[in-house]
Amino acid sequence: MNITQQDARNSLAQIEDTLTRTRNAIGQGASGGILIAWGVIWALGFSADQFAPKLAQSFWPFLIVGGALASWICGARSRPRIQSSVGARIGFFWLALFAYAVLWFFLLHSESRPGQPGLHFDALIGQDDAAVQQQLGAFFATVPMFAYVVGGLWLGRFFIWLGVGVTVLTVAGYFFMPAWFNLWMAATGGGSLIVAGAYIRRFWRQTYGPA
Repeated sequence: MNITQQDARNSLAQIEDTLTRTRNAIGQGASGGILIAWGVIWALGFSADQFAPKLAQSFWPFLIVGGALASWICGARSRPRIQSSVGARIGFFWLALFAYAVLWFFLLHSESRPGQPGLHFDALIGQDDAAVQQQLGAFFATVPMFAYVVGGLWLGRFFIWLGVGVTVLTVAGYFFMPAWFNLWMAATGGGSLIVAGAYIRRFWRQTYGPA
């Protein structure tokens, strides 16, 4: 089967049209607001870890519940404006990603299977609680950055650079600034989500929104 230049152009045009529709769905939907909300939550949670670690243990669950509620409200408010399965698929993608992240955590953690050898999350930097919390923070911080990089392959280089950049900053803070790691993550991790959400709301709505 021979593929002509016109066939190749048509295929590229279809790909570009799909990309435009996807960006339009994201820009007109709730994704921008949800990213901003979770960025604020991330910043508050890691700041609490830095300055009030005991309080943070009970603070994080309220933040997570609040973030889930805010995400649901944003999604419900956006439905009348855009009827598309893209938003739902993106939501399920994030849900699946974090479900797998939690699964990996329990599979890797030595205590998840008593009496069996496993990977100690605190094997590199000691046994104190603060160090373990930093390891968990770095682990769960880089999970969404992986999603940014993968999503950027379809949605644009902005998300690739954002994911890679925050991952590098996370690793740098983890190894070179342990005393200020949580504050570092509040600024870089929370800030990245806020920047991504603002970028979507500002540029994708303007560029890819309805005329």
